[in-house]
Amino acid sequence: MIRRGDRLEGVLQRRGHFGFLLSEVPGAPDVYVSGPSLRLALNGDRVEIRVVGGRGGRPAGEVTRVVSRARTIVVGTLRRAGKFWALIPDGGGEDDAVEVLGAAKGTKLAVGSLASLRIERWPTQSRAPGGTVTAILGAPEEPAARVRAALASREIAVEFDEATLAEAQALPEYPSPEDWAGRPELFDLPVFTIDGEDAKDFDDAVSLEPHADGGWRLGVHIADVSHYAARGTALDREAERRGTSVYLPGRVIPMLPPRLSDQLCSLRPDVPRLTLTCWLELDAQGRPGRADVQATVIRSARRFTYEEVQALLDGADVPRVTPAVRQSVLRMGALAKTLTAERARRGALDFTAPEYQVKTDMAGEPIAVVKRARLDSHRLIEEFMLAANEAVARLLTKARVPFLRRIHENPEPARLEELQAELGRLGIKSTTSLVAHPTRGLQALLLAARGHAFEETANIQVIRSLKLARYTAEPGGHFGLAAPDYCHFTSPIRRYPDLFVHRALKGLISGRPRAHAEGVDVEALARRCSERERLAAEAERRAVDIARASLFGRRVGQEFIGVVVNATAAGLFVALPESGAVGLLRSGGGGAGLGARVKVRLTSVDAALGRLEFSAVDETLPGQVRVTRRRRPK
Repeated sequence: MIRRGDRLEGVLQRRGHFGFLLSEVPGAPDVYVSGPSLRLALNGDRVEIRVVGGRGGRPAGEVTRVVSRARTIVVGTLRRAGKFWALIPDGGGEDDAVEVLGAAKGTKLAVGSLASLRIERWPTQSRAPGGTVTAILGAPEEPAARVRAALASREIAVEFDEATLAEAQALPEYPSPEDWAGRPELFDLPVFTIDGEDAKDFDDAVSLEPHADGGWRLGVHIADVSHYAARGTALDREAERRGTSVYLPGRVIPMLPPRLSDQLCSLRPDVPRLTLTCWLELDAQGRPGRADVQATVIRSARRFTYEEVQALLDGADVPRVTPAVRQSVLRMGALAKTLTAERARRGALDFTAPEYQVKTDMAGEPIAVVKRARLDSHRLIEEFMLAANEAVARLLTKARVPFLRRIHENPEPARLEELQAELGRLGIKSTTSLVAHPTRGLQALLLAARGHAFEETANIQVIRSLKLARYTAEPGGHFGLAAPDYCHFTSPIRRYPDLFVHRALKGLISGRPRAHAEGVDVEALARRCSERERLAAEAERRAVDIARASLFGRRVGQEFIGVVVNATAAGLFVALPESGAVGLLRSGGGGAGLGARVKVRLTSVDAALGRLEFSAVDETLPGQVRVTRRRRPK
């Protein structure tokens, strides 16, 4: 229970003259924050507050200090007040104005322009924050300017600094035999990559060898980025700062310079590449046995796309495939199905939520949004990467080596109870209580949703009911995968946690299992990586929404059949299943709720903000259900 005088710490969500300290304790309410002390902090800052009373049934408090700043870059619109300039942050008002103290060389300030500003003077109770305008992003109504704003506001750097580029450029074009001295040469093993058609950074390859007893030796070969991006170098510092690559429609903002990500560390076919290999012994039922990790060198025999591997699995001919590689692919397909069944047996959740891809032209302009088909070839790679990640986590846990774990905490019982009621009203029911038996209950719900008219809605709602996975140095399991130990090992080109795990493994191999963590606050690193992942995901979603809205700008007035995915005080949010676009239906819909099929007309598009608005056309579609909004208990 929260009492007057208590001091609490958390993230501040500002809303003009007031804000909320977001609760980090399950079941505890957010704390209302207002008054002059609110001026000390900006939206997203981590603050300490003192509880001073209550308001509207919830505790109220005041800011006592700022623990850490969320960011140093603010994006907003420039305005002029007399001879002074100010920037009004996006989503803020006049009370949130930041004083412009200067501008970067060559930057021309213009009233109404969208701009990014680096904060150099933090706010006090009597003085607004101030800083230097770093870039003019364009006009607020321009979609491209809004994408640049999405990146700048999350401090996602597009360009690499000179020191990082210089280090990358000094690296060799190809590894030499001296580089792989002492490593096993796997040149005669059928090793190959399987990636998307437009992929450039091939950081994982696979191999499979059968045992006489029906078991298997699975090899997951991952680019040895740590060989080139040594700890403490400019490459390492920049990779840690970025945390992850960012994937936008038609372009990638890589964590590492292209010299590494697209060339030296990319497992291209027919050239030697340094790798870390996870060898995993599996029995005929897909149960894992002994695992080992080696520093190796491979030469990929083939660069496959998912579609090519699917064609092989379906029995079709694919050019430039040797008999040994074909046989390996077919064996992998069978093993992947066995691994999927084994994961389901132990309690892993298997989602069928749709994924969408924005297709772009040569200039990077969006031309279509397509729903991605989920192929058996996708599952093949997913299963092998999951198996390797688990094996590495078990290995490091057993050796008591500090590393970045990937944990997924158990869902909140109250949210599960609400989910079971919501989906039950759609006719998707589990005879098992989600609260009493979360794993079995959720598996039963997802199974009941297969082939149901509201399958996609059900999968989305289940995902929303779960907590976000995150990185930590502390022990913990992964609920969604039903794994007691899990980490990210398979993508060091695009994720910094994987690079840290690679250093942990190489330290273990060399007999220095803690060298990689000396002088490192591993838990603080985990929090930063989780935050960079979250910000990258936000920017990616924003860019996709803007691209999708740009395409719908030509379709105003057209009618669509959509599905209600959320009901709010503002109206219903309706998704269009073929494109994944979501828009607001402010009125109409006949009181339809979650999962209802409604016929709507597209009335307006704001491409710059990625927003669509609909009006109702017909409220009596076949298969429509009527669901009244449940009021949550106070």
